[in-house]
Amino acid sequence: MKFRIILDGGLLTITGRVHGTFSSVFLLEDENRKVLIDPGHIHTIQDIEENLDIPPEEITDIVLTHVHLDHAYNSIFFPNATIRIHENYKGKNYRNFGPLIGQAYQQMVDSWEGRVETFKGGEKLFNAITVIYTPYHSKEHVSLFIESENFGNLFLPGDICMTKIDFYDIMRNLRTDKVAEIVKEWTEKSDYVIFTHDTPYKVK
Repeated sequence: MKFRIILDGGLLTITGRVHGTFSSVFLLEDENRKVLIDPGHIHTIQDIEENLDIPPEEITDIVLTHVHLDHAYNSIFFPNATIRIHENYKGKNYRNFGPLIGQAYQQMVDSWEGRVETFKGGEKLFNAITVIYTPYHSKEHVSLFIESENFGNLFLPGDICMTKIDFYDIMRNLRTDKVAEIVKEWTEKSDYVIFTHDTPYKVK
């Protein structure tokens, strides 16, 4: 499958506090499928619309690294897409996120009715995406290893390693936890590391 970056993600930090996040959005496609990975949040919808150049009805699948609004909310705009997500998403009470935010979560999850396919980790989707269960950011969080036709092997750690700064700390052995082990293991197999909140890093 061919890989394309629809939007590079980022973080907005003011006075040492994160005030806004926007997730990277990726597309994998071949003659049979058009797969969005983490379609993002409403405040990036204009950028996505300008860069996607595919009618929303033609998106066949959405793969989510996890269920946070900055990664997943825009899934509501792709009515024909199968939502592919770790099975642990079912165990959350999304109303607990707050009286307003909880409604947004519930609206999103309700929009998936009848079109969810879950995974456990270890599966290979579309002969291109290996699912790596990494529940260190949220209990349904996964990282992805993507084999593409045009960019080689890509490792998407998701929000366990959101930015190049996080990545550099791991590669310089400033972190030695389980997340660091996973990031190093899959980076060795990759041509690029692609981040949820930063631009890609070329490994080879």
